[in-house]
Amino acid sequence: MPSSSPIRLLLAGAAALALAVGIGRFAYTPVLPAMQEAAGFGAATAGWIAGWNYLGYLLGALAAAMVAARASRHRVLVASIAASILSTAAMGLAGSVEAWCALRFVSGLASAGVLVISSAIVLEALSGASRPNLLGAHFAGVGVGIALSGLVVALGVAFLDWRGLWFALAGASLALALLTLPLARPRGARLQGAPPPAVSKERFSAALLISSYFLEGLGYVVTGTFLVAIAKQMPGIGGAAEALWIAVGLAGAPSTLLWVRAAARWGAPNALIAAHLVQAVGIVLPVFFDALWVALLAAVFFGGTLMGITALIVSFGGRISEHPARMIGLLTAAFGLGQMIGPVIAGWLAERQGGFNGSLLLASGAVVLGAALITAGRTTSRA
Repeated sequence: MPSSSPIRLLLAGAAALALAVGIGRFAYTPVLPAMQEAAGFGAATAGWIAGWNYLGYLLGALAAAMVAARASRHRVLVASIAASILSTAAMGLAGSVEAWCALRFVSGLASAGVLVISSAIVLEALSGASRPNLLGAHFAGVGVGIALSGLVVALGVAFLDWRGLWFALAGASLALALLTLPLARPRGARLQGAPPPAVSKERFSAALLISSYFLEGLGYVVTGTFLVAIAKQMPGIGGAAEALWIAVGLAGAPSTLLWVRAAARWGAPNALIAAHLVQAVGIVLPVFFDALWVALLAAVFFGGTLMGITALIVSFGGRISEHPARMIGLLTAAFGLGQMIGPVIAGWLAERQGGFNGSLLLASGAVVLGAALITAGRTTSRA
């Protein structure tokens, strides 16, 4: 294999995450206000639509975990990329809540398949080249996709309706798909039954790590689903709501590399604790302040930790498990379960309370509790 192959796979993996996660999974957030204005549905319905996406993500993660180490995984990955593009485009054709729920479910399946399988492929390639520290660049693709989706919506909202916005986002996804072609070729997938690669194991409770990631999914998803809708309700922000989503993506793109570097210096558990606490502050800031600069700071805190936590947990989870691909799947499934429940609760609570303050407080608390579990795991591993 040429020495540049791991880097080509890394770039292809980042493009795949930008397509299927940054756009396919998260583009609903900036388009949501336009959809609500046109269709007249409230926060509870918006939460249910998002919940179906995350149910698909949960089931997709479980399915992808079973094929992440098989020779057929590249075909599943290609099918997932295609499904992401098609389900994004079809959102602009559908006109009912039931159809949107079904399409978001398919998008969730696809995004989990892309994340789990592409991460396994890239991690193996980088580990084989003795460069696993570059895995953070793979997850930077999510931030790029989020920023791109925010930019498409910000530029298009003045002259496109919500249907046109979905079509434009599908076009951006199709362009990104051209960069994922290296992932379509089988490259030495480790077959079931083959000995796992030698890795340096670290002591940490898998149960605590998985539980912490469940709480992260439960907490982050409130801001991850409703940020633009929340901002549009705030007098001091309103017109700059889409800019906040772009800020989330721009902060997220380089953050994965920075958090991976922090983990190398402080240790993964300490870096994870710090990232959780920064994110918790970013989630809760809009509850107490209605100013554009505070909202931008909150967006940077949130975006700057969103995929950083994922990169750290996936990498660390692989190091504490004898079956890294399976562990990635379990972690992604726990995360998926949390983010499936979160928007449903947040949307229901927002309609009852007439705003999102209570939902944001609960979300921030869940993330803090996740940090506490990692602290407990760090203490146990040293015992």
